[in-house]
Amino acid sequence: MQRPPRIAFVGSGGAARGIAHLGILRAFEELGIKPSIFVGASAGAIVSSLYGQGVPLDTLIDAYRAPWQRKTRGPHLHEDAFFGLPSLGDLTNPGYLLSGLFSIDKLESHLRKRLPSNDFKSVPSTILVTACDIDGRGREVFGRGYREDVPISQAVAAICCVPGLFRPYRIGDRYFVDGEVVRTLSLDLAVDAGADIVVVSNIYRPLLTRPERPSIARRGGVKVLEQALSIILSEKERRGIELFNRLHPHVTFIDVSPDIGHIGFLNRFASRQLLLRGYRQAMTELMAARSRGVFAPRDDKPASSLH
Repeated sequence: MQRPPRIAFVGSGGAARGIAHLGILRAFEELGIKPSIFVGASAGAIVSSLYGQGVPLDTLIDAYRAPWQRKTRGPHLHEDAFFGLPSLGDLTNPGYLLSGLFSIDKLESHLRKRLPSNDFKSVPSTILVTACDIDGRGREVFGRGYREDVPISQAVAAICCVPGLFRPYRIGDRYFVDGEVVRTLSLDLAVDAGADIVVVSNIYRPLLTRPERPSIARRGGVKVLEQALSIILSEKERRGIELFNRLHPHVTFIDVSPDIGHIGFLNRFASRQLLLRGYRQAMTELMAARSRGVFAPRDDKPASSLH
């Protein structure tokens, strides 16, 4: 007996560049591709926690628009939803206060009020997000079959703590930062959840400077840092996909890495460009995969169990 393939969406981080994830999901919808497994870190975790619960894509796209351009009354994700002031408790702990420039508590509160469900066990899709224990205990996975006692809003807040920019987020007696400190993409979680096809939405593709253009070295320290980060994380992603292709030949991995170009990590005003670049790259990769028969029904078999 045949069944449709189980599809996973794995979204990387990337701050405002994560808007490109929504363009990739737009291509999914136009091609009738419906993921049931969502894995994410940072920006990818925000998208997964909302879209994976059925929040309409148009609402999520609208959330990134400037207030005067918005068409819905859904959640907004502007800078004021991220950068919080320290609490009274933070002020009494100078060491913790100096561990980052901002608090992520504001984002947690924002998500808590707007998520359709704040309980991993009650969402219809499999949503898995990853954080890094700052005290050296490695990767922590939040979601059904892993650590599911934590509200989704708290898990996503922890995952969005970019070291240095945000103070590590406390859950219980542990502190967490962005899960990409440990792994750029947690492909193993999608495989263990039973995915036949894993679509990787990676927005860390480095900028390729044309010979006639000035070197990135001449564009300031921020651009050099962004490019270095993109090179490191893109290389980690490439090697990870190569490894998983060898380890899991029965699973198809589709790498969608849109050319973000010169758009910075904090430039949400380029949302239209990011959406279009994500969409176009996804259409190219997904149509090619469809022509190879990747999305054809396959023989039924039990889904891989979560550990």
